[in-house]
Amino acid sequence: MSAHELDHLAIAVPAWAPAGPVLNRELGARWGGGFTTEAFNPCQLAVVDDMRVELLEPSGAEHSFIQRFLEHHEGSAAPHHMTFKVADIRSAMAGAQQAGIEPILVNLEHPQWQEAFLHPRDTGLGFLAQMVQTTTLLDASADELPHSTGNCPWEEDEKEPVRVQLVHGVVDDLESVSRVLTDVLGAKVFAIGAANQARSEDLGFSWNEGADLVLSQGTTIGLDAIGILPAEASWAPEDYPADLRIQLGSGTWHPELGIRIAALRPPTLPPAN
Repeated sequence: MSAHELDHLAIAVPAWAPAGPVLNRELGARWGGGFTTEAFNPCQLAVVDDMRVELLEPSGAEHSFIQRFLEHHEGSAAPHHMTFKVADIRSAMAGAQQAGIEPILVNLEHPQWQEAFLHPRDTGLGFLAQMVQTTTLLDASADELPHSTGNCPWEEDEKEPVRVQLVHGVVDDLESVSRVLTDVLGAKVFAIGAANQARSEDLGFSWNEGADLVLSQGTTIGLDAIGILPAEASWAPEDYPADLRIQLGSGTWHPELGIRIAALRPPTLPPAN
């Protein structure tokens, strides 16, 4: 197993604002830094336990890949990829190849940032998976980043950050996707709901750090929801309820992000003695 952390969810947006203020309002997410390039402009916002959401806006370049992605989604914001930190990028790539998945967009030139991607048509995940070997991401000092945007470009509220407990998505072959996540991306798999209520078409995947990924078998493929809890609460695998999809479905759709955000019910505390 190669991955040790689900680091962040990346969302393609027409512009950082108004997406950034929505993340600040709904998640208490705080500006972590951003910069501009010829191909695209990324910025990251952080919540509890250093989980992040990244916003990718197109640059002014004629052939911006983010612009092409947005056009494929009729100009609307949509989840673009998930990033997994790995201990050894070459070992992670070899593991993918052994599973019959050829990494793409490989860049091993810079010792502090080495990356490779797994295409959704090869993994069945419904999103691009980025594997990164690095010691720092965008939480590095903004002054150290080329063409950096040092200050947050919108006014941030002082709302306390929440916990991004999970990201939810839909796949068409949960069994094969489960093998990719466990064998290639180092996830631990768990059932959703109590043992006698668990839905075979829902599975959870966890890493040592970062949010969990919950996938359901279905036909509308892709990432569709973020499930949040108060900062002081968290779900262990055994806490995931059988009605998770109902809880996620009751959340609010945010067109600025192309994803639903749902407040989950914290696990029941044991009765006092």
